Amino acid sequence: MKILYLGEYDPGEIVLAPIKVGKELFMSFKNYGYNVFYLPYFQDGNIYSRNQKLFGFEKITDRVYRTGILPLLSFVIKFKPQLIHINTPGLYYFPLFFLRFLFHYKIISTLHSINRYVIPRHTSIKGFQKFRFLLIEYLLVKFSDYVFVYSNRDKRYISMYYKIRPAKIIIVNNGFNEVNVHKKDFSFRSPLRIAFVGQIDRKEKAFYLLLDTLSILKLQVKLSVYGYDRPVEAVTNIPTNVELQMHDPLGEVEFRQALIVNDIFILPSKYESFSISLLEAMNTGILFLVSTRVGLTERFDQNLKCLVFRNGKTDDLIDRIKFCLEMDNIQKFSLSSEIINFSKNFYWDKISSDYKLLYNNLLI
Repeated sequence: MKILYLGEYDPGEIVLAPIKVGKELFMSFKNYGYNVFYLPYFQDGNIYSRNQKLFGFEKITDRVYRTGILPLLSFVIKFKPQLIHINTPGLYYFPLFFLRFLFHYKIISTLHSINRYVIPRHTSIKGFQKFRFLLIEYLLVKFSDYVFVYSNRDKRYISMYYKIRPAKIIIVNNGFNEVNVHKKDFSFRSPLRIAFVGQIDRKEKAFYLLLDTLSILKLQVKLSVYGYDRPVEAVTNIPTNVELQMHDPLGEVEFRQALIVNDIFILPSKYESFSISLLEAMNTGILFLVSTRVGLTERFDQNLKCLVFRNGKTDDLIDRIKFCLEMDNIQKFSLSSEIINFSKNFYWDKISSDYKLLYNNLLI
């Protein structure tokens, strides 16, 4: 099988989730022995010139090349892929939709979030930038052969907004890398140690909802914030019972080592298609609480439903925190084992195997 991956690429370990997904899929299929390439674009206008955006071509690493628009078209014509998978969107990939009629490849686009839903509700993006994001999403949805999303909710949004046939929209899973870091000590002490992952200035991450909830607790709390970037927004009106600690970005091992020092990991997002950070946390066995708006919860069995709270409901979140505090150590260890066992379904070797079967079926 000849596969071409398109999207942003960063060779570093600490990268945004969509970039991490593209890299992991590419490396998995490269290791399978498939004929694969990854072609990012000269995207950042503050770094790259117009000449590079049109004619540029540079090697990043083995089978990964940054290309301008014309070298991209030339590469596709020579390579003749069977499948093009667009992992992060961009207008510069759209000439490939016209070439498809000559070279008969299939195009898959992954939507890591649904901009038509997220932008008006959870961002301040307006004007041309908003128009551009929504246009890209519209074109991807309308003209890709298949669209990958991460939740039934996102599938409903796509169907509602763009009126396309449901069979074109496929729900897929994300994966993560196994790391041998596990929580062993489940005794709660004062202050209660809570972990949050995400950019605090993104409204959909609901950081301030968490902060408001913790202010109601009659407990001292140490709240640790982790993310891809160190937060730059100054947090004001920190409750008197909360000690806030911001952390520098951490690699996969360091993140999990830092995480297990905490008592509870809380993900209060108002919108999140999947959440790799939740999977990574679950693999350590830490107790967690998560909003109903996080796509991964759609996969939970009944034993994990007790860790889910209703979106935006501070009273429900407080009730779930008290539920965790009232468990004895035997109950915590038992629940922790179930959490770890669930996470094992999403190791990258299994997820990439699922993708391999899916790719083959889509090419039939």
